[in-house]
Amino acid sequence: MNYVWANEKHDELSKQGVIFFHSKIEFLENNPCKLYKIDEKFGNIYDHTHDYFQIWYVLKGEFLHSVNRKKYKMVQGNLFVIPPFAVHRVEIVPGKQMQIIGCEFLPHFINDRFGQFPFSKDFFDFAYLEHFLVDENEIIPKVALTGSNDLEVKKLLEEMFEEYSEQKPYFELLLKGNLLKLLSLIIREYTKESMQGMDVKLHKYRHVIAKAVEYIHNHYQEEIRLEQICKLAMLSKTYFCYLFKYFTGKTFNEYLIDLRVRKSTELLLLSDLSITDVCFWVGFNDPTYFSRIFKKHTGVSPSYYKKNAMKE
Repeated sequence: MNYVWANEKHDELSKQGVIFFHSKIEFLENNPCKLYKIDEKFGNIYDHTHDYFQIWYVLKGEFLHSVNRKKYKMVQGNLFVIPPFAVHRVEIVPGKQMQIIGCEFLPHFINDRFGQFPFSKDFFDFAYLEHFLVDENEIIPKVALTGSNDLEVKKLLEEMFEEYSEQKPYFELLLKGNLLKLLSLIIREYTKESMQGMDVKLHKYRHVIAKAVEYIHNHYQEEIRLEQICKLAMLSKTYFCYLFKYFTGKTFNEYLIDLRVRKSTELLLLSDLSITDVCFWVGFNDPTYFSRIFKKHTGVSPSYYKKNAMKE
């Protein structure tokens, strides 16, 4: 999902009748996190999107949640997490009760350095968000909590709701601590099934690919050849490429180029380096190729990005 130029997507969606909820209106000033409770009287919320994360947990009753034109019945103990700029809808079931506790927050509530897109995936706190920052066709529209996890999630949300309602001194710190714990519990549910279904033979190579990824992050400014990485991993080229795509979702070249582009956006925003200097700094070594790849990934040229991104 192209978060850098999400405002362009917003304009496109508005033409399609999609409602946009903006954080500047929905959140209190200087408070990038909010909690609330609603029931069936709130009514339907047709196709809409927002520039913040949204978590809904079902305290009781049921409703329908639609993502990618597919409907999912949400019942007590279910929740969903919707990332910024994803389109979804909520429909009340006639004659049925519903009580929801909602938690909405902006990325920079987790870490101030997440205040602007694109934010670096190198930050430790990014681990709390990366499972949810996916394209719309990869969003998990319904998570069914069970056992102790369900009880703990409900307890955390109730505590957060109370803190937000009373707003005693330092309530923001308590909200942030509980939110990080909440996200950790949800991630645990997200990964439980995928880990159980992962082939054991492939899973034992996870640390090998992790080491390869670490090497790429440490040496992306240099010339890195696939053969070189395969040798370090002590794997054949064919098997390494298969494992790398399996664990990262990208080919070796896609991953390296994506990393270099992300690093270049940071330098263009945060440094006085020229575009040519940025090109060589991140390892592209060809300004023409760099400009073409940068535009392919961001939708704009490096010069346009450097000039306009801070205004967005």
